[in-house]
Amino acid sequence: MNPALWGALSALSLGSADFAARFSARALGADVVFLAVLAVGSLLLSLWVWLAGPVLVWDLSGAWLLGLNGVATAVMTVLLYAGLARGPVSVVAPIVAAHPVLVLGFWVALGASPTALAWLAMAATIVGVVLVARAGAGVESRYGRDPREFRVTLAIAGGACLTYTVVVVAGQAAVPIYGELQTLWLGRLLGLGFMLVVFAARRKTPIVPRRWWPFLIAQGCLDAGGYLFLFAGSHGEGREVAAVTGSAFGAVTTLLARFVLKEAINRVQWAGIALVFAGILVLSMPG
Repeated sequence: MNPALWGALSALSLGSADFAARFSARALGADVVFLAVLAVGSLLLSLWVWLAGPVLVWDLSGAWLLGLNGVATAVMTVLLYAGLARGPVSVVAPIVAAHPVLVLGFWVALGASPTALAWLAMAATIVGVVLVARAGAGVESRYGRDPREFRVTLAIAGGACLTYTVVVVAGQAAVPIYGELQTLWLGRLLGLGFMLVVFAARRKTPIVPRRWWPFLIAQGCLDAGGYLFLFAGSHGEGREVAAVTGSAFGAVTTLLARFVLKEAINRVQWAGIALVFAGILVLSMPG
């Protein structure tokens, strides 16, 4: 399977997980939800590693990449969940999904050279997510909220976008050393340790009512699966393509918000969503 298809699977999984966070984060708090989701993902991945028995690589030269990936994932996801809880989803999700602009800049600076058609398709995808974000800014006024609150939401989404870039770059750099499964597994464990330290430092005890656990378990499976798909497309050439197609998770979340939450989406946003999926279609074609 080529990197674009792995990225598309990542987008579907992460987009669904992020949409679920709209409900869980509002009910329990973004930090508590992510701690639970992280614990679920870490447990599932640990069971998978134990049952599958892959050959593990204990190379300390890349340990800093795993640590950076784990901490960045924790910070990014808490910011993302907080932004989605504030809403509207149709604005927050696409802003975070615009991170491939920064990811692409990083890999191109290190010598990546996509084809002209791939550049065009990636440009269409990125323009699409930007259109969704910009056009969505006008939606907020229809919700009757304080403009200052909306600016805080934009700042949270922007911070999540920046840290998402670190997540992707660190994870993709670690994959050639450890493989996608070990990279995700150890990154999750380190992220879980970081979150536990944060809760301990704040002297806050996370409380999750029993009725929420089935929902959080499903959300954790989708979240962990999304990153595994992304890293599966990160071998050798084409990792920048996987990053771009994976960024379509924002379009998935936006569409779910439209049809489930009935959030308003204007014509410009629809055009942006169409560009995103058109870019993915081109990138998914065999080379």
